[in-house]
Amino acid sequence: MFKCGYITVVGKPNAGKSTLVNKLVGFKVAITTPKPQTTRYNIKGIITNKNSQMIFIDTPGVHIPKHKMGEYMMKGVEAAIASVDVIIYLVDASRPTIDIANENIMKNIVNSKSKVILAINKIDKIEKGKILKIIKVYDDFFKSIGGNFKEIIPISVFKNDGIDLLIKEIEEYLPEGERIYSEEDITDMTERELTEEIIREKALNLLDEEIPHGIKVEVQKFKKRKNREKQAIYDIDVDIICEKNSHKGIIIGKDGNMLKKIGSLARADIESMLEDKVNLKIWVKVRENWQQNENYIKNIRSKF
Repeated sequence: MFKCGYITVVGKPNAGKSTLVNKLVGFKVAITTPKPQTTRYNIKGIITNKNSQMIFIDTPGVHIPKHKMGEYMMKGVEAAIASVDVIIYLVDASRPTIDIANENIMKNIVNSKSKVILAINKIDKIEKGKILKIIKVYDDFFKSIGGNFKEIIPISVFKNDGIDLLIKEIEEYLPEGERIYSEEDITDMTERELTEEIIREKALNLLDEEIPHGIKVEVQKFKKRKNREKQAIYDIDVDIICEKNSHKGIIIGKDGNMLKKIGSLARADIESMLEDKVNLKIWVKVRENWQQNENYIKNIRSKF
C-alpha cells in the first residue's frame, strides 16, 4: 500500500519551518536566516521512499501584511492550509506564549479537513519540565475553539530529536495514492529560482535590518557553456532590486565590498548546487515601492 500526499508546515516567523523542511528532505530547498519573513512563497520539498511520497510545503511566517507582497504571502499560506492532507503546526518552544498570531493560525486551521499535528520545536532550548505545560496550553486552546490535534510531538530540528517519529506519524495520515513526482525530485523549484533564493539569503544575512526585506532578486541570464578547457561553466547575470537609492549604496558597499561579499558567498553555494563552476555577475537596481506594485510582485507564487 503506497501513500502520497501534501503536508504544509505553518507557524509564526522564525519557528523553524524552513529548517524543518530542509532537514526532512535532506537538501536545502528553502533558505534560512534569523530574520522574520525570510520565506516569501510556498516552496515544496519532496521525500520519496518505498512506502510513500511526502510533499512538504514550506510557507511564509504568518504575520499582518504591510504591503501587497505581504498580502500575496498570506494568500499562499491560506492556499496551503486549504487543500493539503496534513498540517504541521510548528511552535517555537522558547517563545511559547499564545499571542494573536498563534490564535489566528489555530483559528485558520481549526476548520480544515486536514489532519493537524502540533510540533513543539526547539525543545533543546528549554527545561524538559516545561514541555508538558506548553503542550497543555496549546491543546486546551485548540480544543476550546473546536479543534483536535491528531498528534502532539516535541522535536528539536537542530538536535535531530523527534524527527523520525514526526515522519512516521505524517505517513500514518496520508491517503493511498500513486507518486505525483518522480523518485529523483526533491523540490519543484527551478535552478534559476534556487539561485535567486541563495543570493537573497546571503543579502538577508549580511545587510542591516531595514534593508533586506525591501530587496528582490531576479536572474536575467542563466546559461551553461564550455570554457577553453572544455569544462562546464554557468554564466549567471542577476539583478538585486531595492526600493531606495540609499539602500543601493549600502548593498554595493564601500568600494563594492558588500556586493563582492554577497556574490562570493552566493557563488560558493550555487556552484555546490549546480556541481559546476559559475561566472556570477550582480547588478543593483532601484525600483521605488516595488512591494506595492502588482507588476513587480506578480511572479510571487501564492498557490502551490
